[in-house]
Amino acid sequence: MKRLAFCLTILVSLSGCGSFELSDSPFLRITRAQPKESYLVAVQARLVPTFWHVSAPFSPEEAEVREAACKGLSFTPRFRCVQMDEAGGLLEKPDYVVQIEYDVVEGNYRRSRLLRPVLVSGSQKYGPDEGDDTGDADYQVSWGFRVIKAGEPKPVFQSVFREESVQTWSFDVEQWMERYFSG
Repeated sequence: MKRLAFCLTILVSLSGCGSFELSDSPFLRITRAQPKESYLVAVQARLVPTFWHVSAPFSPEEAEVREAACKGLSFTPRFRCVQMDEAGGLLEKPDYVVQIEYDVVEGNYRRSRLLRPVLVSGSQKYGPDEGDDTGDADYQVSWGFRVIKAGEPKPVFQSVFREESVQTWSFDVEQWMERYFSG
């Protein structure tokens, strides 16, 4: 009986931790600060190479990341992406701007990119493992976003960074945008 109670306690606390992240979301912050029926959102995407950046096949382009985020927002009842012209200019004035930063990294970079000592010109330097074959890599898209009220520098909300498979990043961006911006 004690074991069952302990397992149930652990299960309840773990499920509570899973929902903790969305107890604070852009939806909650925006609707508390500026209650409206609907909000116009401009999505900006930017590739930000990190230490673990790799050139990978099928890397997403900035326009594709914007499209995925707007598709996710289209599933929400109160948030809509602003219309853009062919040159990329905004046709409507947004209430908020979602700035997405992303990078393509090697999925097993924690293991494959461990720094090891390398002897160079009589001195010891640390560098990436020379034996890594990037052709066999499992690529991931690392991405996160911040929400800014139009015309203000300070973010209203900033997400944690996620790592998604290159094959499923688009679906995951859509899913997380819908989740973060739905009430």
